[in-house]
Amino acid sequence: MKEQSFTRLRPIRRNKGSAKSFLLLLSFLFIILGFLPEPLFSQASDNGTLSLTATVAARSKIEVNTSMISFTRLTWAGQAQAIAANEGSIALTIKMTSNSDSTVNVWLVASSDLKDASTGYTIPIGTISWSAQGAGFYAGQLNKTSPVLAARLSGSGIFKGSLIFSFADDPKNFAPGNYQATVTILVTGI
Repeated sequence: MKEQSFTRLRPIRRNKGSAKSFLLLLSFLFIILGFLPEPLFSQASDNGTLSLTATVAARSKIEVNTSMISFTRLTWAGQAQAIAANEGSIALTIKMTSNSDSTVNVWLVASSDLKDASTGYTIPIGTISWSAQGAGFYAGQLNKTSPVLAARLSGSGIFKGSLIFSFADDPKNFAPGNYQATVTILVTGI
């Protein structure tokens, strides 16, 4: 009889540590692929919309080339006379953003009559008046109880005008002194 030789097969041994590492690596790859951006998986694209809203409020800004106006009696005329402001014409610029069909009014209103703080004497604020230059600007006379219209303007833009103030001096009735009052410029309709 012939001798047969058998090779003994060894059983495959599995390394439990490397199988766990392989499963862990495979799980990690699936997790990473789940978080990758969509374009890596498809060429199709989605469109989205974005709504924009811009609100432009109506507004105005007033610029005056001087914050003080003064009048000086230089000579004794003995009679009432108009004294022009020492500063000359006052430049008034109104910058506005408003609807094209809206009208904006600019008003002047005095806080009080002219008053000399040291003596308490007063001069009626109505003795101060102005003439006006510029489209939409009007002449007027100061009042302490009601605003007086100085300009009526329409739409948006930069509007320029000038006011030339004068004081109706009456030397027979106004005592010498340093008289003061405050005037506020109001914009309405904006």
